[in-house]
Amino acid sequence: MSAEVQSSKEAELPDGPPSHGDQAEAKLLEPVATVVRGVYRLFLAVLIAGALALLTGTKLSQMWGGRYVCAESRSDFSTGGFTDRFQPHAGVEVMTRPSYCTDHADGAQRLFDFLGGFPSLLLVLGILFLLNRLIQGASREGVFTARTAKQLRVVGWWLLLGCLAAAVVEAGAHAALLATLAKDYTFTADSWLGTWQPPYTLVFTALGILTFARIMRAGVTMREDLEGTV
Repeated sequence: MSAEVQSSKEAELPDGPPSHGDQAEAKLLEPVATVVRGVYRLFLAVLIAGALALLTGTKLSQMWGGRYVCAESRSDFSTGGFTDRFQPHAGVEVMTRPSYCTDHADGAQRLFDFLGGFPSLLLVLGILFLLNRLIQGASREGVFTARTAKQLRVVGWWLLLGCLAAAVVEAGAHAALLATLAKDYTFTADSWLGTWQPPYTLVFTALGILTFARIMRAGVTMREDLEGTV
């Protein structure tokens, strides 16, 4: 009788260790997994199409690069002479912000214009790449693993340092470009700081991701200790 019980227990045992990346844990990654994969592939397709358009010189390259190079001033002033066009209510003053544009920009101006948006583009592309790699690893090896926690920490640091660097570079590029377009505007440290807008939302989001990664790493360690004890 004991031999039959022992044989039945051996038949119930799995052939190998349970897989961490099972479907139950994979479902925990939804819906963000599907969204990240789709946006990441679409983003890469758009970048490739834009790069090919610039190389081949098609009409799409004109839409991608743009004919005009523009920089918006951070100073507002009243448009009292044009109130008949805007038609404000009584006691309301109309304020406007000028935008300086040129259709014959030189190499330096186009470089400043490029640096005014490329860092944010690189930041988004890096976030999508890291999230896509994190999701692939978590789907394959499991969500509650040390590797997933480490990759999540990498995402947090990339977002934190990247958003600050992008904001600083883009502010400097905008201030430098505006100085080449407006006579009454000079490129100084004060004008750079005046253009810089701290990315508070992204900073707090990155700090939250780093905190969650630390909590997740502690949970993984506790899980490994419990599995070792059992």
